[in-house]
Amino acid sequence: MEFPEAILFDLDGVLLDTEPLLANAWSETAKEYNHSLSIDKLLELKGRRRIDCAKKVLNWINKESSLEELLIIQKLKVDKVLTKAKPFKGAIELINFCINTNLPIALVTSSSSESFKIKSSVNPWLNLFKTKVLGDDKFISNGKPSPDPYLRALKILDVDPRKSWVIEDSYAGSISGLKAECNLMFFSKDNEILNKLINEFNQEKIQKVNELSEIIYYLKLYKGF
Repeated sequence: MEFPEAILFDLDGVLLDTEPLLANAWSETAKEYNHSLSIDKLLELKGRRRIDCAKKVLNWINKESSLEELLIIQKLKVDKVLTKAKPFKGAIELINFCINTNLPIALVTSSSSESFKIKSSVNPWLNLFKTKVLGDDKFISNGKPSPDPYLRALKILDVDPRKSWVIEDSYAGSISGLKAECNLMFFSKDNEILNKLINEFNQEKIQKVNELSEIIYYLKLYKGF
């Protein structure tokens, strides 16, 4: 990799430690239908748009229920916990580092506008992002793992995907960024998913990081700071 033209950030599981909260909300929603979601199924939901998750859950519970009803139940559960979302260590420092070095950034998230509003109300630093591609962006036909969200952000920033970095924690999000031809900073301790990504894509395009501070290290290294 080399110093990027831009960095595109996922939100949940990268900047905010919300994935356990979201997983619990889906799990509790399924219980309303007397169904238990396995860890593997919860991982399959990770990184996807709420509507896409709901369709999967509806299929799994195999009940004659409406999508609208399931979404209402899930919203009641998730709205109670979103205000508890806290930033990962180093998240704010990384965003400020990018801004202070004039490195273009964008937020590319499966979260809807409503969900982002709740999360940013208790994490106002998220409004440092001037470019945001949200899950209900009207210009996006398909959410992650489709490359559409990242392609949208790349177009807005007018940068070369092959010279841009995506920071992701989920398989769906990573696939989205890599299919958009970006380089991946994989912020996760899940080596099984990492190995799967390496087998499917060019290993030179993937760098694993355990802490967000490592990304600042790489930026300084490639910039020659």
